[in-house]
Amino acid sequence: MPSLHFRLPGRGAPLGHWLAWLLPEVDRATRKRWVEDSRVRIEGRIADRPGLDCAAGARVEIGDLSEQTLAVLSSISTRQLGSHSRWVGLIDEPPWPGGLLRMEGKPDYSFSIGARRDGLATVELEGPECWAESICALLADAGMPLVGDLRRGGLGAAGGVRLMGRDAGDASGGSEGFELDRLVEPAWRDAVTATAADSRDPKSGHGAAAAADLPMLRVSDETSRAIEAGHPWVLADSASDSASRFRPGSMLRVVSREGRALGWALAEGQGRPAARVWALGSGDLRESPSIEARVSRALARRRDLLTPTAERKTTAYRLIHGEGDELPGLFVDRLGPLLRVLVTGRASDGIRDRAITALRAQLPITPEGEAWSILELLHLPGSGASRFDRVRWISGGPDQLAEQNVGLDAIGLQVEERGLVFAVDPGWATPRRVRPGYGLFVDQRDNRARLEKIAARGGSWLNLFAHTGAFSASLLAAGAGRVTSVDLSAAYLERLDRNLQLNRAGGIDAGRHESVRGDGRRFLETLDSGARFSGIVLDPPTAAAAGRRFWSLARDLEPLLRRCVDRLEDAGSLLVTQNRSGPPLGIDRILERAATRNHRAISRLESAPAGADHPSRAEFPEGDPFEGWLLELA
Repeated sequence: MPSLHFRLPGRGAPLGHWLAWLLPEVDRATRKRWVEDSRVRIEGRIADRPGLDCAAGARVEIGDLSEQTLAVLSSISTRQLGSHSRWVGLIDEPPWPGGLLRMEGKPDYSFSIGARRDGLATVELEGPECWAESICALLADAGMPLVGDLRRGGLGAAGGVRLMGRDAGDASGGSEGFELDRLVEPAWRDAVTATAADSRDPKSGHGAAAAADLPMLRVSDETSRAIEAGHPWVLADSASDSASRFRPGSMLRVVSREGRALGWALAEGQGRPAARVWALGSGDLRESPSIEARVSRALARRRDLLTPTAERKTTAYRLIHGEGDELPGLFVDRLGPLLRVLVTGRASDGIRDRAITALRAQLPITPEGEAWSILELLHLPGSGASRFDRVRWISGGPDQLAEQNVGLDAIGLQVEERGLVFAVDPGWATPRRVRPGYGLFVDQRDNRARLEKIAARGGSWLNLFAHTGAFSASLLAAGAGRVTSVDLSAAYLERLDRNLQLNRAGGIDAGRHESVRGDGRRFLETLDSGARFSGIVLDPPTAAAAGRRFWSLARDLEPLLRRCVDRLEDAGSLLVTQNRSGPPLGIDRILERAATRNHRAISRLESAPAGADHPSRAEFPEGDPFEGWLLELA
């Protein structure tokens, strides 16, 4: 049977108060019977009495309602709104600036976000003429239910959904000029804004009010132990309070089930981490490092990279590494005169703008004295079949980059790593499809330097899962006699060849290189029995389709390593890295087993971690999954 599902406004009150206010058409006896019949749930738990206190933002579900009951609830009726091709509504502020909403059997509806204030935003939609009920369903399916839509998870409001139809000839302007007050009555406007305290303090960036005034998130004993051990995520579980009722980016007090203060965290909303830790302990929140201080410390860790040198110049590296730099959910890479801002968590909503402002203030121009362009990408989960705009220019853009002679083309630009030139794709050409990477793994920079010292002796090298060939280029430049690069992707191999051509002036001879399109396992299996290599690079994906042979890192890595060890010359080298979420695979132990099985002696086996611009946290395998080992045979 149908049900209501909505989120309460931003202040606490008894359940009976909210039901009477939101559903005035339903008599008191009926509302009371809903509670007595266990039809009402708050945050998934049955509400046992009308006087039950409800926290701000709590999610309420009222189940097993008849269609007749729903029909008389004017607060959720949209029939009086008619049919239009243009609409303006009010929603919780989304991360997206706009996009396309999919309507089955009809053309897409375009949407754009206009005025934003206090956690709310106007959304303007345009597409084929349809009824308001379809617009409500369309927005809810995209994860953006309208304020007042009590059937689809909207923010609770009496008097109907906040939606207005607009005639095609309406010249009153777009949603940027649309007044929020026309959709929100002053009597309850303040109640439906942010569901958690969100004042800003010049020092901490959060919580000018005392910590006791911040909303509280009570967590399970297991989560308490993980937080006290240094894990920077508050993971959702059934014994912890739900954090989905809080506005993403809001600062929360985190306490144990017994009320012991654990620290403060930024709400993530829905997803695996319920929140991301900002500071630990029970001290004053304002004593924790400010956003500006955290940015300053991040830049200090990259001082060597930020000091330009004419010899072996590097213009591609990470400036901010999320939780590793205590700026959760936020990653910033320098790509020449471009700052690429990758957003991986809504918790960063509360810090992102100030972090970017601080970065621009502390690093106003590139180390070479050029102006920055800043590109923001939202690597966040969407909802339904809709397509969201995920990329925006914060400053600068292609025109500015074109004036800076960075080898600009339709999809990207060129950067340098220790004197070599590589083409990268930052992602501005695909605004509705964001990838974390851009065609150059800068976390492998130090490993390329490690191998260059070995490749200077010459010899034949093999680069399996070659990607766009950064290892291949650096090996050739260092003096490898020949390099064979193997990858299944024709697009990657095409970019690899381009990278080699970009470095011809630097001494790379593409005639000493061979590209092979295919599966790395099959390549090794079909080699002549006597073929051996001075060195092999192995950086496989976690999982991939390889024709009829699916690649699984957990299943296929060890047999592949045995084949690689077997194909090494005496004194040959093997670099193995992986970037898999979760605990380390123990590659060092796998390599020892592979050498033993092949009756080969190991002269050296040492860790080959990511570069220092990717700071790791041992207690956080989910966020720092890089593992690398360098083996040399006797």
